[in-house]
Amino acid sequence: METYGMCSEIFCIAGKKALVTGGTKGLGKAIVTGLLENGCDVFVTSRNVAGADELQDFAEKMGRKLVLYSCDVTKSESVKEMVNAAKEQLGRIDILINSAGNIKIKPLKEMDDDSWNNVIDTNLTATFTVIREVSKVMEEQRYGKIINMSSMKSVLGTVKGFSAYCASKGAINMLTKQVACELAKFNINCNAIAPTYIKTDLNAEQLEDEEFRKSLEVRIPLGRIGTMNDLVNLALFLVSDASCFITGQVILLDGGIYAMQ
Repeated sequence: METYGMCSEIFCIAGKKALVTGGTKGLGKAIVTGLLENGCDVFVTSRNVAGADELQDFAEKMGRKLVLYSCDVTKSESVKEMVNAAKEQLGRIDILINSAGNIKIKPLKEMDDDSWNNVIDTNLTATFTVIREVSKVMEEQRYGKIINMSSMKSVLGTVKGFSAYCASKGAINMLTKQVACELAKFNINCNAIAPTYIKTDLNAEQLEDEEFRKSLEVRIPLGRIGTMNDLVNLALFLVSDASCFITGQVILLDGGIYAMQ
């Protein structure tokens, strides 16, 4: 009789080496924490890595290596230097999490060129540049797991001023699919996570407004806001060997919103 392996082995990522952009706060920080907790060494980049002592302390507690590296991912040469440093520090790059991002909320007629370009450069072009450089390392290894951070605003519009953000995340979805197709022959998986509203430290106070919170929850069939745990669990699945036949997918982490549209 054919058997299918133990969950403890299939989902295990202990010993993997990860590079996470935008990993010192928000969703990126949560994923970094989950990777460390599950046995990964992590190279974390951000424009400003100051104040990441909590992550460093947690890595030491877990007995894992954490490298903090300051980098502006919108600068191509800086990205090349960052990837070289990550390979030198970790020895290899098994996992790439593209979490660096930016948002400018302005009505269409007020969306100036600088605001538009800033969002596109950070959310889309920088993601492409990082993938391009990291994929060179992963191709040599004949192995890699890439996760891009998309958004529900990549598939659903809004009456508010998210034109640049929606455009950038919609493009991330197609970039994910194309990268998956090109890199599949090297045993590299590329997927995107498109979350709805996730509770973070930045919006916790906003969610204390009961009327605002309920206006969000009523749109979600599961009846609640997303949590960091929801996000991290999905990310850990996508970087494990349990997802080895999943690539080119944009996974909507939305509690059923899209199903109800």
